[in-house]
Formats: sequence, C-alpha cells, structure tokens
Amino acid sequence: MEAPLTWGQQDIWRAVLAAAPQEHYLNIARVFPGPRRPVTVERAGRALDALVARHESLRTRLTGPREAPLQLLWPAARPHVEITSEPAHVVRDRLAAEPFRYADEWPLRVAFVVDGEHVRDVVLVLCHLAADGHAADLVVRDFRLLLIRDALPPVTAATPRELAAWQRSEEGTRVSGRAVAFWLEEHARMDPVPDAALVPETPRFVEATMSSTALAAAAQAMAARHRVSSSTVLLAAAMRLAGGLTGQRHCGMRVIVNNRFAADRRDVVSTISQEGLVVLDLDTPSFGDLVRQGWSAAMRAYRQAWFDPYAMEEAVSAAGPGIRSFGCFNDQRLVQRDEPGAASPDERALRAAAERTEVARTDAMDRNICDFRLHLGGEPGRMEVSLYADTALLGPAGIERYLRDLETLVVDAACRVS
Repeated sequence: MEAPLTWGQQDIWRAVLAAAPQEHYLNIARVFPGPRRPVTVERAGRALDALVARHESLRTRLTGPREAPLQLLWPAARPHVEITSEPAHVVRDRLAAEPFRYADEWPLRVAFVVDGEHVRDVVLVLCHLAADGHAADLVVRDFRLLLIRDALPPVTAATPRELAAWQRSEEGTRVSGRAVAFWLEEHARMDPVPDAALVPETPRFVEATMSSTALAAAAQAMAARHRVSSSTVLLAAAMRLAGGLTGQRHCGMRVIVNNRFAADRRDVVSTISQEGLVVLDLDTPSFGDLVRQGWSAAMRAYRQAWFDPYAMEEAVSAAGPGIRSFGCFNDQRLVQRDEPGAASPDERALRAAAERTEVARTDAMDRNICDFRLHLGGEPGRMEVSLYADTALLGPAGIERYLRDLETLVVDAACRVS
C-alpha cells in the first residue's frame, strides 16, 4: 500500500540526499537491558514480531523516484536480527555505521546480546525515516513491555499514512499556511547573517562533544529560578553565543520540535518532528531576561512547527540577502522531565565540577547536513552537548571554545545572586 511521505519524513529525506553517502549519521540507535526475569532468544523473537506488527512504520520501505519517493507499507516484515555475545556498544556502533537501503531493507536492525541462552541486552538501530528520537523511545518502551507480556493494548495514535493524508487535506493546508506566515514574520525581524569567512578544512564538517555535570546542575538551577525549562536556558545561552559569532542583535535559530502535543499524535511511531523558529533580541540587560524572553519565543515557535517543508522553503528563500536563521538546536532530553533544581546552587561545587568537564572531537564529515548544529543529550546529572559545524564558519578550536563558553555562561549566571 503506497502513501506520500509525511512532512517530517520529507524533511529527513532531504537530509538523506544532502548527506549521502554518509547518511548513516542520521541513524538512531538505542540499547537497553533485558528484563530481570530471564528471557530466551525465542521469546525475544516473538516479542519482536509483535512489535513490528504493532507499528506500521517498521513495515514500511520507500518506493518511486529518488527525488520524490513514496512510503510503501507491507502487511508483514522480518527485520535484520543478530544473536551475539559482543559488547552491546560495539554491536550498536557496527549496526549504525551503514546507511539503510531504503527500498529493499526494513527500517529496523536488531541484535540480541546473549549470556548463554538468555538475552542480556537488546540493540535497536532505526532508520530516521521510520522514527524520530521520541518515536525511538516509544519503540523501546513497547519492546521492553512485549518482552515480559504476551500483548499490549491496541495502538490509538494516528499512523504515518493517516498523517500524510491529513497533511494534504484542506485543514492540513491551513495549518501549514499559518506556520509559513509565522516564519515569514519572524524572518522579517532577523538581522542579516554574514557569509562564512574562514578557509574550510578537510573534512569540512567537524563535531566535538562536551560532557559536563556542571552545565547540567547550572541549567537546572537557572530553570528553577526563572520557572522555565532547562532546555530554554540552554537555548538562550546557545543563541547569545551564536549572536557573538554573527554580530546579530536579532538572531534566529531553528529548534527541533517533536510535534506530539495533540492526543492523537502523542504516541505516533514515525518521523513527525520538524523545526520551529525562535528569534531573540539579544540586546537584553541580563542573561536572566534573555531566558525569560526565550521561554515565550519558544512557546510560540513550538505551535508553528507543523508544515509542508517544500512550501516553507519556497516562502522563506525569498526573505532577502543574508536573512536566514543560524544553526539548529536539538534537545533530545525534551522527552524527559527536568529534575528538581536548586535556584541558588553551591558555587564552589559548580566551579569544581566545571574544572572536570571534558571536550573531545567525536566526528567529521565531508557532507553538509547543517552548517551549525547543537545537540543536547546525556542523562540526569550529566549533560552531553555536541556541536557540529562547518569549518569555514568555526574551526575545531573554535568549536571547543564555543562549548566551553556555553558552560561558562550558564554556570556564571547560575552562581550570580541577582
């Protein structure tokens, strides 16, 4: 059964074409331990069959021309499965290192890491056309439950085919049109972004990752102080530093929005996340003021992140010379709740933690997915922030400096009494 791609899938497919043949960068990997009660490989296989039967996106391949593919739903599917005793992280990295074959491979690779006859860990690698980050977590949730239960309640969320049909309806067109109008209004507020000035290196696009307990604690403290989310704190900090790179007063940055606010989309297993646009006036008296401004701007942006990407591209491409958003902010911790944080943290402890922060180069590519992309992850109590940037804009040393400056900005603000 054929259907158009959803708006979110169209966005990802454009990223696939831009990144090819290195689009494995877009694969989504998850590892989780097997249940406390031992599960055999046979039972794990039955749970996998039930998982694939439950979610249409796991039974979907692409068909049609490469420039404008369709999703092709199959009644059944058997994804790639390995049974191994290798360490889970080694299997994860190996399975995620190859792009998916979109027309003739199922969009899920699975490994059961065994200890004797029982499954110790489960490794999942998902094609980004089948799932975004939130959907991947839903797949993990359902798989864990199926490993200990025979069945789950029926799925009530919309399917990718139903979403694609709605998006092409009269109502979907109106929703997209409102989002396009909002983005055009925000573009009109932005100052021009200067062209990249550095000599690009080889590979041209470099990523570095910072692991910081200090940033996690400071962001929580600022969030508690200003009654916002820690994501808003970090977005405000990222945009203030971005303005320092571009010289803009009115700076725009794209944010990844999971688009699961409506009840029928909350548990959708597909790629429905898209970009929202946040524009801030960086000429504010204090960082706290910028954080509060960021909260209201982000709330507006989240409501206008559901649109036809081709209609959006056509509309904003005519905004004017240099009038464009700068970079992309992707906080995958948004599926988690903020831990309670102290509004007035222990400054000595925060400074000591910052001294233990590590930054390491984690990837390099010669294909462009995004000129400047900040990715937030980690776990409660420790943040991992990755910056992927064009070396014509920011060299490797500048990438590391930006990450450390991000930590310093938030830590200093958290330690300030006023």
